[in-house]
Amino acid sequence: MRSYPAPNLLQSTPNPKRSFTSLSLTTPSSSTMARCGKKCYMIAARRLRIAWGETPRYWKWKSLPESRFKEAVKLRVVCWLEIRGRIETRMLSPSTTYKAYLVYKLTGHTYGLHWPAVVTVGARAYGFDYECPGLKEITAGIKHTAILVPQRKIEGQLARHHDINEVKFPNESRADGWLEMELGEYHCQEDEDGELEMICCETSMGKSGLLVQGIEVRPQRN
Repeated sequence: MRSYPAPNLLQSTPNPKRSFTSLSLTTPSSSTMARCGKKCYMIAARRLRIAWGETPRYWKWKSLPESRFKEAVKLRVVCWLEIRGRIETRMLSPSTTYKAYLVYKLTGHTYGLHWPAVVTVGARAYGFDYECPGLKEITAGIKHTAILVPQRKIEGQLARHHDINEVKFPNESRADGWLEMELGEYHCQEDEDGELEMICCETSMGKSGLLVQGIEVRPQRN
């Protein structure tokens, strides 16, 4: 039996009972960008793979009137933050460069999210298994560059711990009031038959106060 890292600060030994949200292929809501006519999608939090996402001690599902979906999920406390999404490439507009974004908010009691996370986007075979290869193998060698807290809120901490030129921060200018962190980009060719995987993870320290709506995949604006 495969063992996994402990999800919170109180456990120091591996725990084999790791919980995830839906493992099925996504059925995202879709819309069309009016200016360019290309397809764009928002994948609901319920359709993402979130480590320990079904364990109430670590994550809490809640209804929000300002969310596009019925539910969003709030991080209570966890060390192993792992959020992964997938979408079939055939659903995307061909000959188009897409960018993926984690769409989220911060709650009043936020900590640990000032530490850079790994974000990445990549093509996988259709029907791929999340565990083959695993998270550590996929993200090996990728720098921790994504700070989920807005820059203006952690200026002092940045000066002490991070090189400002090597990290990126969320976009705060969404019309719906949510934050978005760019996960990466992907150029969709003609007649593709695979899946796009999107990852945001940080597994070295405790964290709390993240409210996730989903992952948005939309064409890059010229």
